[in-house]
This record gives sequence, C-alpha cells and structure tokens, in this order.
Amino acid sequence: MAVDLNQIMKLMSDPTVQKLVQGLLGQLSGGKGGAPNMAGLMDQLDKAGLGQQAQSWVGTGQNEPVTGAQLQQALGGGMLEQAAADAGTTPRQAADDLAKVLPGLIDQATPNGQMPDPQQMQQMIGKFMGGAH
Repeated sequence: MAVDLNQIMKLMSDPTVQKLVQGLLGQLSGGKGGAPNMAGLMDQLDKAGLGQQAQSWVGTGQNEPVTGAQLQQALGGGMLEQAAADAGTTPRQAADDLAKVLPGLIDQATPNGQMPDPQQMQQMIGKFMGGAH
C-alpha cells in the first residue's frame, strides 16, 4: 500500500491527532521537552510483536498496515490512555487514528531506511504539524 502523503498531512493537521502523536512520542522521550523518541516507539512495538510491521515502515519497501487494536495492545501500560486523555479522545479512537498516521509518519521520517537522530525527528514532526509545537 503506497503512502498517501495527502491523507497523512490531512490527519496530521487535525489538532487531536497532533496532540496524540506529540503525547505518545513525548512519553517515550522520558518527559516533557525531550526530543521525540522514535527508537523508543519502535522498541515498544517490537516488544509487543509488531516489529515486522514497524520495520516495514522504516524500510524502503511497502508499509505493512497495523490496526488500532494492535496498537492499543502494544502501547499498554497507560501510555495510549495518557496520550488519548491529553488529546481529549478515547483510547480506542486514539489507537485507530495512530494506526492510520504512524506507518506513514515513520516512513516519511526514515527516507533512507535509517532512524533519524532525535533532532531531525523533532524537525520532521514540526514540519508535519505545520510548525505547531
């Protein structure tokens, strides 16, 4: 399935989705103000058995889809609930939104199949969110 950048941009322009992604990556950065920790997210997905999907988003081939239910399970321990609460949505809706956005976001953030350094990641997310911080 090809990445539809327009669809990702549309989703990422939704303030709720922006808060979700920021909240999730913020938790993984080890606190407020830390750089978004995509490696932490990948590690979390890998531990939950979603490593193959997550690696497909980093790689240069096809992005394997992930479901909201899979993300809900992978991001347990209150992580998803916290991000959803911060964004003013339900954990289920949060998981469904993230399932649509994360594969493309990670794919775009890793154009050479390499994880960006945290500073590049911050710039990337800033660009997706129209400079919103």
